[in-house]
Amino acid sequence: MGIIISTKRPPEPVCYQFNENIKLTATGAVNIHIPFIVNHVDFFPASFKLEVYNKTVFIDPLSVDEQERADYILITHSHQDHFSPADIKNLLKDGTIIICPQQVHKKLNKVLKGASLVLTKPGDINSFGQITIESVAAYNTKSGLLTAHPRSASNVGYLISAGGNKLYHAGDTDYIPEMNRLQSLTAILTPIDGGKLTMSTEKAAELVNILRPQYVVPMHYNLGTDQLKVLQELITGETEIIIMDGQ
Repeated sequence: MGIIISTKRPPEPVCYQFNENIKLTATGAVNIHIPFIVNHVDFFPASFKLEVYNKTVFIDPLSVDEQERADYILITHSHQDHFSPADIKNLLKDGTIIICPQQVHKKLNKVLKGASLVLTKPGDINSFGQITIESVAAYNTKSGLLTAHPRSASNVGYLISAGGNKLYHAGDTDYIPEMNRLQSLTAILTPIDGGKLTMSTEKAAELVNILRPQYVVPMHYNLGTDQLKVLQELITGETEIIIMDGQ
């Protein structure tokens, strides 16, 4: 898989300030090429920077054009559009903590000697001062040899809580029963238009309509389709849709 910065990435990062203590920044679109499978597609990934109570958290950093270093790096799983050892290395500083599931942990142990790694699995909770990070299951509901995200891999999404705010980054997943217990969410960062890889746009809208967060941030989709419009048409209630791809 070849991944480079997309020519459609805006010159300035797209940010959203939820309140005085929480700011979300999209690291921006990338261009993905997989010979014979994906031909240079412009893609909005699941890569974000979250500034929360004076701490900087990167989630699945990918092709990051950023000088700021991370206090925490959260990796959902080991696929290349979520797990970039080069980006992780560039974001490290003294004291950076990396939280990651088993497959990522195993790989990082080999390439980042001495890094502060926290192995996680669904259901684990880690607290750091004002910030609590809970790992939530992330998997495809259909199982088989070609399942992209099998439940057995123990991949995760992350529920980040601080000062009464709750932001849920779903990772690569279908709409699964474990999500239904998540309540009083400030924001959901959800994949859409997933085909066989993640939840469909319709399922993402169903998730939002059931959990009713204040905001939803769609992620992990190809640019230039009608799927954002589809999402907007399907979401009911007062949830505000935040589009961060810069298009």
